[in-house]
Amino acid sequence: MADDLEAEAYLCGRLYAALAELERLGEGEHHSLGRPDVARKLAREPSKHLTGHLHAAGRYLMAARSRGQGRPAAAVFRSLPDLLPSGKDLPGCLRDTALQQRFHEGRAAQEAAIGKTVGAG
Repeated sequence: MADDLEAEAYLCGRLYAALAELERLGEGEHHSLGRPDVARKLAREPSKHLTGHLHAAGRYLMAARSRGQGRPAAAVFRSLPDLLPSGKDLPGCLRDTALQQRFHEGRAAQEAAIGKTVGAG
């Protein structure tokens, strides 16, 4: 069970990074997921903070297209299903610091993958 939650925490970090990039491409550098305090909150309660952004992913994609960022946004958008944890819902509470660390490791891994796939935009 602990291994499953560690894997889900890691995937939530990756999902966060993808949604943050998608939102950035659609809304610009001053997007809500880019605020410094957000990653810390998300690492503790992914479901509470990521679900709304997951629902808004299509809107971010369309906004990115109208800003001339359609190609990189589409690549990030297509990655989203593979980044969803296997459970019915996103984890609600990751209070353990080791789980939060896995979240941040997943975030860093996805940011690196996005950099290789779509570059600087």
